Amino acid sequence: MTDAVQSPVVIVGRSTQGGLVELTRADRLLMASAALVTISTVLPGFLVGALSVQVQDDFGITEATYGWGTASFFIAATAGSSFLGKVAQRIGPRKQVSISVFVSVLAQLALACFGSSFGVMLACLSVCGLTNAANQTGINLLLTRAQLPRLGLAIALKQSGMPTASMLAGLGVPLIALTVGWRWAYVASAVFGAASIVWLRRTVAPVGPMAAPSSGADTTTPGRTLATAAVAFGFLAAGAGSLVSWLVASAVDAGMGEGRAGLLLSAGALCGVIVRLSWGVRLDTMALRPFRIAAVLCLIGAIGIALLAVRSPGLHVGATVVAFGAGWIWPVFTNFGIVRANQAAAAAASGVTQTGVYVGIVVAPLASGWLIENQGYPTMWLVTAACMLIGALITLRVADDF
Repeated sequence: MTDAVQSPVVIVGRSTQGGLVELTRADRLLMASAALVTISTVLPGFLVGALSVQVQDDFGITEATYGWGTASFFIAATAGSSFLGKVAQRIGPRKQVSISVFVSVLAQLALACFGSSFGVMLACLSVCGLTNAANQTGINLLLTRAQLPRLGLAIALKQSGMPTASMLAGLGVPLIALTVGWRWAYVASAVFGAASIVWLRRTVAPVGPMAAPSSGADTTTPGRTLATAAVAFGFLAAGAGSLVSWLVASAVDAGMGEGRAGLLLSAGALCGVIVRLSWGVRLDTMALRPFRIAAVLCLIGAIGIALLAVRSPGLHVGATVVAFGAGWIWPVFTNFGIVRANQAAAAAASGVTQTGVYVGIVVAPLASGWLIENQGYPTMWLVTAACMLIGALITLRVADDF
């Protein structure tokens, strides 16, 4: 690579402990910023699933129609992911992340103030989805360009933003939606986003665009391999998307109260955060291929998702822990493998694979909503578990490339 702009975090004078390089204060601030902005733009999409019962009652729509709520968010993300990954390489990650979070804040406030119909809600969520695509690729580039000595931990912390957003979405049901109304949940999310922008601008130094690799290739990993990974991620994301979109409604259908169902989503997401961070602490020193670990955990997670087919509130609790604790951990390992193999073009490479993720999450709520309406929750959960199984097997095929 030639003419590369220097990272805002310079690796000098670092000490080691236990064989690992210690993180500086600048490293920690950068990693915290990445986690906060990750939460801020993905939270609107997760709120759609958590607030499903309240929004459906308000607009008088069915599960199949409501599936377009989550789908609109991720359709927009799918459309923009690859292109916006290349844009981040040109304009610099800090600028792209800042703009994307700011636009997301405006879209959420518009939804809260003017969301008088489901159509308006879909339009606002589409804007939020596009900003999420820009944000995710920008953050990946920001982390790799910082030359962090604990890249695995940084990726784990950033990816923990996803279940953290899901946890916050679940808490929004009993604390906000059932007290002052579901629209205020989006106001709270917008405030969180605004705070994350301030934090980012105060803790991360400006850094300009990065030149392409000297070989002239967009990414180090061959495009065909990235495409295969994207297909695998599509199936895995379909499992995760259905889990986040319908867990609350499924628990209510099984006999659990609305408030407790929201707390169940939060508890499952918290479990996911803890497990992601636990793996992240060890990821930089592990000899195992990250894609292999992801595949094995997804096989276990598929069992948890399948158990959700049983109409029992008690079993929903145990199955949720397994589904989140194993079935929604794979992004830590897959993102680590991708950015480690493509550090000069992390945004471009992750833009390709994230497209598969978004396609899976787009299809999931639409297909699962139709299955719920026509076949019921048990069939939907079994089909979702099968998707995760297929995704795990494809992930194993490309494990040696990462």
